[in-house]
Amino acid sequence: MTIENNAVSRSPVYGADRVTIWLDRPASDAEFEELREHCTCLTVTNDQPKFQANRKCKLELFQPTRKCLRMAKEILRAETNADPTYVELARDVTLPNRVRMALLTAFLGSVKVPSQRSLFVQCEGTFYCGQRAESGGRDGSVLAVYADKASKINNARPDADAMECFHVELRLSGKDALRKHGIRTLEDLIVFSHKQFWGRSLKFYALPPSKTELGRLLAACCGGRADASDTAYLKRANRWIDKHSIDGRFIMHNALKATPELERHLAKTDWNGLMKRIKK
Repeated sequence: MTIENNAVSRSPVYGADRVTIWLDRPASDAEFEELREHCTCLTVTNDQPKFQANRKCKLELFQPTRKCLRMAKEILRAETNADPTYVELARDVTLPNRVRMALLTAFLGSVKVPSQRSLFVQCEGTFYCGQRAESGGRDGSVLAVYADKASKINNARPDADAMECFHVELRLSGKDALRKHGIRTLEDLIVFSHKQFWGRSLKFYALPPSKTELGRLLAACCGGRADASDTAYLKRANRWIDKHSIDGRFIMHNALKATPELERHLAKTDWNGLMKRIKK
């Protein structure tokens, strides 16, 4: 595949797609009115969940900028306990359609989500790894990937005809999940290093360039014949790839959950490796 140089040189954009903060006091919409210029949307809901006496108001910010978060901190001041409980950390790359779809295929065919027991599933064009709330209980960490919407990160307000992006987000629910990634307070989110986070939060692997070689590795990992023919190895590889594909896209995470022994035999790659792969 030949890709124009300017198509693959787009820099990733990082930010929070959504932030939920619980306050220990009631608040009004007017109190946060000045934030609306710095996020695409915000909601203020005065409510007290059962058994949560220190939670009186839920503030939700959608695609806030860092300035928005800093302003929110200034409004709340030290007298208010602001408790982040849900954050969507996102990474967007805006690309032409052909390149974007190639990157989606390369990503799914390489990524493994550490410490995630769930498999990737597809729902309305979005690939999810992790149990979502609407499916009957939410995991503390859910990865969502899509390539059919324009980026809104950092208060971007795209036109209806704006170019779409390759979007990856990790949805962190609950204080334990947030704490694992160093987010305990609003200040932690303000100074959060998104680029470092995405550099360490996922693992990427590359399959052998030859399906025959892949079939030979699979046979070695799964107790197959060491002296089978190249044709037999090729068939084994094709069956394995087909079994762990969704809509014709191979899903590395699902495949390695089923064949964990293979992981130590695969070459590691990274985000740059994915971009190089789609240039070929």
